[in-house]
Amino acid sequence: MKRFTRASLVADALCLGSHWIYDQSQIASRFPNGISTFSDPASPYHPNREAGELTHYGDQCLTLYNSIEKRNGFDLDGWREDWLAAMANYDGYVDGATKKTLAAAGLKPSDSHDLAGASRIAPILDLGLPVKDAVKAARAQTTLTHGDPAVADAAEFFVRAAVAVLNGATFDDAFFDAVECGHYDRLNVKQSVELACGAAKSGGDSLTIASDFGLTCDVSDAFPLALYMALLPGGNFASTMSTNALAGGDSSARAMLVALLFAARDPEAGAELAGKLRLGNG
Repeated sequence: MKRFTRASLVADALCLGSHWIYDQSQIASRFPNGISTFSDPASPYHPNREAGELTHYGDQCLTLYNSIEKRNGFDLDGWREDWLAAMANYDGYVDGATKKTLAAAGLKPSDSHDLAGASRIAPILDLGLPVKDAVKAARAQTTLTHGDPAVADAAEFFVRAAVAVLNGATFDDAFFDAVECGHYDRLNVKQSVELACGAAKSGGDSLTIASDFGLTCDVSDAFPLALYMALLPGGNFASTMSTNALAGGDSSARAMLVALLFAARDPEAGAELAGKLRLGNG
């Protein structure tokens, strides 16, 4: 499996245990030594999943990866067909965006403003396309299911930021580069980057700051919080994934996107755990 998808799926699987638990004290009690290995879900949202398997976000990312492999590139109509086939009888959690998109036979996206729609973009980055083409494909895969323009904006931002890191930029420089070079219809990316940078430099408790940002699925909370997690001082892939998962809420959508930055910086990001993934549900 290629570097961006591998890192993103490992990040998702690391979040399975604490996903959608919003009480940080509950997560801390369940995972007193942090979250550095795969574990069974501690919430009721993923009853058919076990340690090393994926949330519904990861499963859809894997579906996109398989679609691209099968079709020798990203094809929107092919992605729609493959997504519909995978989700029609899906045995994991079926979120609102998926239900509404299925009801429209994939011809109209939901109105969801959850960051999760953007979280699947790793396989697009693995194609190594020119930035303009990668942005177009990332936006297209996102808007299959998530119609709020802010979610597609988030997808474009992370494509641009990851490519900048791939070209040698630091994370914060990559963020400002993505702000300047991108075109964003709804999401105030500049404000989010400035907020995340300020919080990262504050020296405050990371979990408290995460709660202050908001732990929800909504892109307005999840996008700036993902940026903040990426900028944690001294953070590496393992430590950042643990902190993010311990913060709780919709940790997976954040983790899958932050993982792209680490994969851009280090092609082996997540590789130590990749062999323990259980990918039978994608």
